[in-house]
Amino acid sequence: MTSLGISFEEILYAAILAFCITWFINNIIKIRSLMKGISAVNKDVASVMNRCYTLFPMDKMEFHGITFIRGMKIKVTTTANTFFEGEFIGKNARNMVCIKTKKYIIAHELNNIANIEVCEQN
Repeated sequence: MTSLGISFEEILYAAILAFCITWFINNIIKIRSLMKGISAVNKDVASVMNRCYTLFPMDKMEFHGITFIRGMKIKVTTTANTFFEGEFIGKNARNMVCIKTKKYIIAHELNNIANIEVCEQN
């Protein structure tokens, strides 16, 4: 019988190398799954926005003599004195408007809006 002649140091180096390779592969798998999750979220947002464009097809709206066009940044004041800023998405035949804020997509009746003004573009 022949002896392999593997020293303790060689076993230790092999274990460290195996650990590094395993860690590297696991991180690649995590990054890929994270990227898939991000693309799924982007698809969901695109789907919701397409639905908003369908539900609020009018891309122009006139309010108190000012014309607002889809994509404009606006500040809305409601009759209950609440404020929110966002992007004008559209209007529908039921006299409702859709505004996309940083966190939400809001549909609001024009009858309950006291004022709309254009936000400053930086």
